[in-house]
Amino acid sequence: MAAMETEKTPLVSIIAPVYNVEAYLPKMIDSVLAQTFTDFELLLVDDGTPDNSGRICDEAAAKDSRVKAIHKQNGGSASARNEGMKAARGKYFFFIDSDDWIEPEMLATLVETAEKYQCMLTVTGFCMEYYEAGEFTSYDVTLEPAVYLTQTEFRANAYKYFNQSFFAFPWNKLFLSEHIRKHDITWPEQFRQWNDLPFNIDYMMDITSAVFVPGSMYHYFRSRPGAEGATVSEKAVLYSIRKEQFEYILRLYRHWGTNDRTSVEEIHAYYISRLLQCIQETTSLKGMSGEEKRKQVSVILSDEQTKKSLALARPENALMRIAILPMKWGSVRLCLLEGKVIGFVKERMANAFYHLRAKVVNKGTVRKESPKPSEGGYNS
Repeated sequence: MAAMETEKTPLVSIIAPVYNVEAYLPKMIDSVLAQTFTDFELLLVDDGTPDNSGRICDEAAAKDSRVKAIHKQNGGSASARNEGMKAARGKYFFFIDSDDWIEPEMLATLVETAEKYQCMLTVTGFCMEYYEAGEFTSYDVTLEPAVYLTQTEFRANAYKYFNQSFFAFPWNKLFLSEHIRKHDITWPEQFRQWNDLPFNIDYMMDITSAVFVPGSMYHYFRSRPGAEGATVSEKAVLYSIRKEQFEYILRLYRHWGTNDRTSVEEIHAYYISRLLQCIQETTSLKGMSGEEKRKQVSVILSDEQTKKSLALARPENALMRIAILPMKWGSVRLCLLEGKVIGFVKERMANAFYHLRAKVVNKGTVRKESPKPSEGGYNS
């Protein structure tokens, strides 16, 4: 009897948590299967989804041997990604959200770069797609090419990539699986949301090289209709999340021993810009009274970390320097007023709001054509 042929180990393992995305999952699967780079496995981790997404995973796996469907009880995206990593066999890990999609050359670009430089982290840009107030808008967030092949170089330049959210997400990166397994890096399951940055921080703790590639081939559907991100939470939890995230960043810099003036000023400017977002979100909460909102903003302004960051931050953008003045003055009333104004623009003039945000926060370029809602494309 002939010996069974050993299944080839793929170069890239693509891991996708799947939950309640039946309208978007087919487009994501199609975009992966259409990649010009083909040496991959696609692990679709059904996280106990209540809709037809699990069936779509099984059908995709039946049609393409590179696709694997994994079914588990619901535990959140972090739990699903951890399950995917256990089954993954590739040299590189690539994480994709099941309601997003990627352009055909994305994997080829990332893999070619990673292999050329033998780097531990490969990062590229993305396209942010929004659905707000019944309107769609999008903008590209890209970066200048940069190659850091020593630990010292990377740590000295990492500050450049926080404010534009390049470290906030997992899906614009190629991770080295050997490093993940060696350091036992996992997704923090204690956070049902907002677990991307902690995972990235843990990964970056001891890497020795990183390469940044221009482009915006990942399409991130930031606030699709019906998604949690499309509406403001009724609970004022964003501030505590932002503070906890920043503590992760401070821990990273303490571990690195990086405390040069530019790095310090930039990471604190990043935090202050996120606190401004917290204030705006607080003013938009419909489940809070005016007095509760004043107390929440007062808590933000009186926090010692806020005061320290305001003293150290030097925002590069002139408009942002003006925007944080009410915070510097410690004026709860002016902060609430500013938050209401920003919220009004966001609610009534969504396109204008995201165009401005693209330029001020992400230094992005607004796309001339607004995206349409993602539609199914995987034919069963």
